[in-house]
Amino acid sequence: MEYHQSSQIPTLSYIENEDHPVFGTLVEQILHLLNSRLVFSDIIIHQNSPLMLRQPKGLVAVTDSPITREELEEFFDVIEPNWNERIAVRAFDRSIDLHTARIRANCFSFQGKKRLGCVIRRFPKEPIALSELGLWPDEQEFARLSSGLVLIIGDTCQGKSTTIASMIDEINKQRSGHIITIEDPVETLIPQRKCIITQREVGEDADVESYYLGALDALRERPDVIVIGEIRDAETAQEALALAESGPLVFATLHARSTELGLQKMLRLLGNSEAQAQALAHALRGVLCQALLPSSEGNRYHLATECLVPSSAVMRMIESGDVGAIRAHMNLGRDPGCHTMNAALEGLLASHKVRVEDARHATTDRVGFADMV
Repeated sequence: MEYHQSSQIPTLSYIENEDHPVFGTLVEQILHLLNSRLVFSDIIIHQNSPLMLRQPKGLVAVTDSPITREELEEFFDVIEPNWNERIAVRAFDRSIDLHTARIRANCFSFQGKKRLGCVIRRFPKEPIALSELGLWPDEQEFARLSSGLVLIIGDTCQGKSTTIASMIDEINKQRSGHIITIEDPVETLIPQRKCIITQREVGEDADVESYYLGALDALRERPDVIVIGEIRDAETAQEALALAESGPLVFATLHARSTELGLQKMLRLLGNSEAQAQALAHALRGVLCQALLPSSEGNRYHLATECLVPSSAVMRMIESGDVGAIRAHMNLGRDPGCHTMNAALEGLLASHKVRVEDARHATTDRVGFADMV
């Protein structure tokens, strides 16, 4: 299917486009976008369609000029010489440095292998300073911990990896030690400061085959801090908890919509046993749930967070498996260091930084949000 001018996706204006090099190679066009002042999270490329950007306000076409198959094949050659064999089986991910920018490219075929496509996510060359993320002061304190388990939860593409990279680099600046990350793929490269940094990539032809095997290896490598890019299965959940009980500080991400749903998922992966619930309650140092909201003007994102620092009451709820009661407890606002997503959203709405409909989509407590609004 060819790109039609009847598409309802808007195109960047000439001023927004900053003289985009329409006649350059696809790599040159991508580099121009990565180094431009345009705000976007992803570049979406479909054969026979223009380059698209995912901006806070929605999708936008860069120009009206469609990308050809030959241009995509040339780009695939740059990031993966054996792309033809890989794409015949399934989509594949590659992280790569393109001169002044670092990207993750997910390459795929579609429409019965007749067309090629790619989605590119850009990463900072270095971690963003922790103080610049928009985290609350109590949340920044997670980087001061020396042991236990910290869960970073939220939907996909909500900045969890960016937050962890900033936490890790803050540790890297403040104290000496060995930091091991297990990622799929390695995203932001963390420079060596006071710590030795070991960033291991998950994949069939990468450093380790799975998160579980990477976590299993980690304890033998004398770590002070371990990052598990995502807890996807029971084995990885159990090993993450075992690592946290063994001494190092462990950061791990989970896909979940709220604090209590994240803890429910963790307990389910751990087998819903009483012993594992007790172990989680005692190892857990904090849960950070986060969401990225487009600004009211549509020109940037704002971070909204929910934070749980387990008190003795919360520990008892986790031990008994009654994590559903945590929401009501958080709403009381009595525990130091804790706040709800609605409290964060209330501040963003009061300062007119985000729209009500976007805040409603991000809330972890719709009933409480309806009462608040």
